[in-house]
Parts: sequence; structure tokens; C-alpha cells
Amino acid sequence: MNDPIFQNVDDYLADLFRLEDDVLKSTEESIRENGMPEHSVSANQGQFLYLLAKLCKAQRIIEVGTLGGYSTIWLGRALDGKGKLTSIEIDPNFAEVARKNISNAGLEQTVDIITGDALEILGELSNNGHETIDLFFMDADKPNYVAYFEWALKHSRKGSLIVADNVIREGQVLDENSRDEKVIGVRNYNKMLSENLQVTTSILQQVGIKDYDGIAISMVQ
Repeated sequence: MNDPIFQNVDDYLADLFRLEDDVLKSTEESIRENGMPEHSVSANQGQFLYLLAKLCKAQRIIEVGTLGGYSTIWLGRALDGKGKLTSIEIDPNFAEVARKNISNAGLEQTVDIITGDALEILGELSNNGHETIDLFFMDADKPNYVAYFEWALKHSRKGSLIVADNVIREGQVLDENSRDEKVIGVRNYNKMLSENLQVTTSILQQVGIKDYDGIAISMVQ
């Protein structure tokens, strides 16, 4: 879905609200310069994550899938230096780029980037008596979305938000016969959410500079 109207509106909104400063722009540039996948959220989606963190009064955030740190900066800024964000990235090269961007954003005291397998790291956090989380954001390997959710739910409070990106896959979720592991992963995730009575969930379709996808927002009851 490459209709230019969606990108044009995204650009219009980003310009209107002056969403991207030099730090965010340089973060995106670092992703391109290092040949990394250009899978960061858009500026408008970043603002949305920022707003969600503010609405749930987040002080403790977990992010799975750092990439270059673009969404990490948005979430980190929402903490206003009064909380902690742990971001997990499996690729050490990506994590190094992200650390530089986090430093450039002045968020070194707010953000910790941990390199490794997310499920293993989450398990270690549990064993170390991890604090209750206010917001959990996953934007990584789709086949493990359900497992990430289960961890997040165990470590949440009433009112905590569990947010998952890319759960529509340009409409591919409609294909029950898809063999794409990413599609299968988010189909399983969406179905699980529809049956889970411990959360209230809304899945929003999104279009824009990142084409057509969707985000799932679940509030713990």
C-alpha cells in the first residue's frame, strides 16, 4: 500500500506538531548509515507512544526491540528523568548504534540497553526481583509476542499498558493459511488478546509513512 496521500499526511502532521528535532533526525540517519533495517516507528507513532507513557504515568518501562533507539528516545523522554526504561536488543551492532543515539539524546541515566535474547533477559529480570512495570512495548520477533505478553502481564499492575506493534501486517492477518512466521505470530497474539479476560484491548489500524499496519494496546484490569 504505497498511496502517497498517507505519507503526505504523515509528513503534514509531523511538520505541524514539529515532532522531529535534530536528535531524532540524527537517530534515523544513523540507522540508514549503518545499513540497519528502517523499521523504526514514525514520528507520529513515536508521539503516540510518548502519550501512552504519560497517560499511564509510567515510571518503569520495558521495550523489546531497540533497533537504533528511535522509539526508545520517545519513551525515555516521557519519563522526564524520574523513571527507568530497559530496552532489549538481540543484535549487538544495533545496540551499539542505539547507545550512541541514547547518549546524544542525554538519556544515559534513564535508559539501559541490554543485548541478548529477550526471553532469556526477561527471565533474568524476573529472577532478580524485577519491579512492577507500567508500560511494556514490543516491536521485535513476532513469533514470541505471546510469550512476551505473558511475562509482561505477570509483572504488571492494574492500569499497566502492554503495547505490541505490527499486528496487522498489511492485512496479511486475514490469511488463515499464511505460512509467514510473522503473520502466524501476530494472528496467535491477536487471538490470545481476544480471549484474555485480564486485559482490555483495542487494536488500531494505522497508515502513514510506514505503510499499513496496526498496533495493539492492552490495559491490565
